Amino acid sequence: MANETPSVKMLANLREKLKPLNIPIKFKLPKQDTLEPFLVIGQSSSDTSKTAQTGLIIEDMSVQIDIFLPGTESRAGVEKIKSEALRRIGHNRNVNASVLLDDTIGREVYHIVIALTDTIF
Repeated sequence: MANETPSVKMLANLREKLKPLNIPIKFKLPKQDTLEPFLVIGQSSSDTSKTAQTGLIIEDMSVQIDIFLPGTESRAGVEKIKSEALRRIGHNRNVNASVLLDDTIGREVYHIVIALTDTIF
């Protein structure tokens, strides 16, 4: 769409890059009865302090990607999915990833948290 903002394009681009993982992609955390695996392209924030008074908007956009996998998944399988997701996202200015066991959704699951920041124009 011609009226899409750079941030909307970035989120759509992330979705396209992550589709080959064959994990359902959401943009908000689903209800508690939704079983894993699923991926949430969620929390985002932006900083436009690099933008000059006139001209092109320069935006540092931070996005958090959460991948939820069944607690029965092997740790090696979880690490493989994390690596594949990072590879598919590609090179960004700043990417951090962690793996944790999480029971905040009412059952123990593996939770991969990927936080990335990229400059968009």
